[in-house]
Amino acid sequence: MSDQQPSQPPGWYHAQGDPPGTTRFWDGSQWQGGPQTAASPGYGAPQPGYAPGFGGTAFAEGSQATTALVVGILSFVCCGLLGPVAWYVGQQEINGIDAGRRDPSNRGTANAGRIIGIIATVLLVFGLGFYAIAVAISF
Repeated sequence: MSDQQPSQPPGWYHAQGDPPGTTRFWDGSQWQGGPQTAASPGYGAPQPGYAPGFGGTAFAEGSQATTALVVGILSFVCCGLLGPVAWYVGQQEINGIDAGRRDPSNRGTANAGRIIGIIATVLLVFGLGFYAIAVAISF
């Protein structure tokens, strides 16, 4: 589906096969996300892909990438039970990015939160296992 030339700079363009009046982000080598409704041209119209007055991209859903990262860090610092939550939120963010509902620029943050959540979950499971073994041995 790459009808853009390899030398085409990154930006919002209409992709071949997408509905009329939509744009999709071209990162310079491939399309990112799904088609977004393009802004209508005219005086004061925002750049395609940008929400007026907010300075962010116009995606159907808000990002939860920072939430995944913060919850992941908290799972290491104070509460290991938050590890699975960080894993889940990070994975949902990545799924939303892949489906084109969320901003692809947050993929790294979401992935970091997801990975920290996975590690915290594994440590939690090992910790609970060692605790169960210690309790079983003490009886």
